[in-house]
Amino acid sequence: MIEIKRITKTFNPGTINEHKAIDNLNLVLNDGDFITVIGSNGAGKSTLLNIISGSIRADQGFILLNGVDVAGLREHKRAPYFGHVFQDPMKGTATDMTVIENLALAKGRGKRRSLFRWSISKKDTKFYEEQLKSLGLGLESRLYQKVGLLSGGQRQAITLLMATIAQKPSHNQIRKDYVKFNPNRREEAKKEVESVYHKELKKYKEAKKLIFKDNSLSLAEKIAKRKEAYAQFDEQIRKYDVTKPVLLLDEHTAALDPKTAAKVLEITDKIVKEQHLTTIMITHNMNDAIKYGNRLIMMSNGKIAVDVSGKKKQDLTITELLNMFSSASGNDTLSDSAILG
Repeated sequence: MIEIKRITKTFNPGTINEHKAIDNLNLVLNDGDFITVIGSNGAGKSTLLNIISGSIRADQGFILLNGVDVAGLREHKRAPYFGHVFQDPMKGTATDMTVIENLALAKGRGKRRSLFRWSISKKDTKFYEEQLKSLGLGLESRLYQKVGLLSGGQRQAITLLMATIAQKPSHNQIRKDYVKFNPNRREEAKKEVESVYHKELKKYKEAKKLIFKDNSLSLAEKIAKRKEAYAQFDEQIRKYDVTKPVLLLDEHTAALDPKTAAKVLEITDKIVKEQHLTTIMITHNMNDAIKYGNRLIMMSNGKIAVDVSGKKKQDLTITELLNMFSSASGNDTLSDSAILG
């Protein structure tokens, strides 16, 4: 869960160009929330995402990730927890590197790695091929092509993968982070996760012993059953993983043509649902804001003017949304592209 509390940001304070971009903003994102964000130019949408990711520091306020304030962490320290995709398709990738090199760098995000020992295993290559194939863009056959030679839509699809493909944490890291992100119940959390870990580990070891003692099984069958037992053990431990990346999408289809934008949004929705990611997506298109996600907020003058979710959001029309925005925001106006799609 993410809690944004009393965040304020003013640019150029004390000058003729002073602008309060975020004004004492509060927002709670529950696990798995897919929030679409819309608002007028200068409403503070991108500033909010940049503050969450750490590329901009708020003047005051708190950003609580599972109860821990990360507002003081620098951007690279937050990288394992937030995946950021920008409007410019070139911004999230290294254009002179190949597709597979970009994916490999993203997979190791937040991990220490010696550049002199940097390599991509056959197992990793197969994994990247499978991930790219799921996009349905034929990119699995272009692993060794430079990203700068791809189309804008292809680059954005790769950037989406890069934002969500981070290396799974080890069981040891999961246990440490579970305690770290439960500061108000640290001892209780430690006992809980350690108890489950050792219980499930014992169960796995006993299952493995029985499997390899079973003479009715071939070696291949024993290995397959051992992998199945480990997968069950791994699944139980990963229930305690509190560091699944939050996806921040800053108008990531705005620079694409309508057909390509629709495809990238389909891919986005697929990734978010399959990985159950907590997501904030800024869009300039009200139709997309209504169509995607379980929750919609409209920003005005650095504040949240409208916040709707569930069935109320599903049943929204653009006219109703415009009326809600007009009532809540006063004189603030939306662009024609937002209204017309």
